[in-house]
Amino acid sequence: MYKQYFYRIFVVFLFILWGCSLSSPGNEDTTPPAETVKLLFIHHSCGGNWLADGNGGLGAALNRNNYYVSETNYEWDAEPNDNLGDHTDTSDWPSWFNATKMPFVYMNNAHYAYNGNTVADPGGENSIIMFKSCFPNSEVGDSINDEKAIYNSLLPYFGVHTDKMFVLVVPPPERDIASAPLTRQLANWLADYDNGWLRGYGGGNVFVFDFYNVLTGPDNHHSVVNGNIRHIVAPSSGNELYYPSNDDHPSAAGNRKATAEFVPLLNAYYHKWRGD
Repeated sequence: MYKQYFYRIFVVFLFILWGCSLSSPGNEDTTPPAETVKLLFIHHSCGGNWLADGNGGLGAALNRNNYYVSETNYEWDAEPNDNLGDHTDTSDWPSWFNATKMPFVYMNNAHYAYNGNTVADPGGENSIIMFKSCFPNSEVGDSINDEKAIYNSLLPYFGVHTDKMFVLVVPPPERDIASAPLTRQLANWLADYDNGWLRGYGGGNVFVFDFYNVLTGPDNHHSVVNGNIRHIVAPSSGNELYYPSNDDHPSAAGNRKATAEFVPLLNAYYHKWRGD
């Protein structure tokens, strides 16, 4: 009897030690930048909802962390009447990330969903470029090889512009995705720094936020906890939108969850890029 009692105490003690080791602090710095940083978000409606004060609150959270926010949306032009802002599908990104269009992106100061910046514009170019496709791009067809090829084609441009920081926001999920297992595979590949998209990329200026994963289940995360970056896909997770609105746009609850996870992660990414 006593042996069983002490054995149980011993097991609990080991479990506590194991839990403490898992929660030991890491090295990621999630403090806001010391000076205001200009950030531009390339998006459509889902991104607009995410930014909005009455929905995801991302714009206000970015301001609180010393980021000045600008945007592109539908009808935004880089060059006159090119309507580049209308085209944000995965297949469109090579049309953006090139020497012709990006100078206009760096200088853009437009506002669509979020025009309530509470930090002053520090002037100069946008230092951080976030870019996101909308939910129809969670349908990847019967292969993800073409998506991988497109994302890989962007890296040479990023590699010669290490003075800028680029953040890919993985497209959000739909309520019903015909290609759901492949969509999950692509999202995991993009977010896996050891074996995925950025394996072997040495520029140190490209990062990923798995918006898709965060929105597919309450126990799915892409965040920083105790100084450690975690990308968690729960065993019970589905591969489709867990936080629906009245259509395929993520709900305010889903967007607020994404805001809470993304902003500290962005801070950690920023300090990595700056070499802090």
